[in-house]
Amino acid sequence: MNDLEYWSDCISYGADDCNLVLTQDQVKSLAESVMQGHECYGMSFYSPPSNERYAEIEREWKLKFDKLQNEFDAYINNAETAVRIALRQHRDTKISIDKDGEVFRCNGRSEQIQ
Repeated sequence: MNDLEYWSDCISYGADDCNLVLTQDQVKSLAESVMQGHECYGMSFYSPPSNERYAEIEREWKLKFDKLQNEFDAYINNAETAVRIALRQHRDTKISIDKDGEVFRCNGRSEQIQ
């Protein structure tokens, strides 16, 4: 089936729904007009390419991820600062807290301090 046949079928079905009797020449003429009009549809009703939408979605999730990452980093930094103060460590002392809650001082050599 080519484009003209597709649009001819559409016109025929539409005419049948309205109880409109059209000759084959009339159907063909209307189908050609509709086919030409459809070629200009994209200019009248802009539809962005799917890759633009995918790029927009990716930008959105990257922004959300970056925001969450920044919040998490701030949380870690604040927790380390609070632990450093609670354990009376110098403010320049680098400490880290592992997933089990163990606290390590990292001054060239790691040592567990809590």
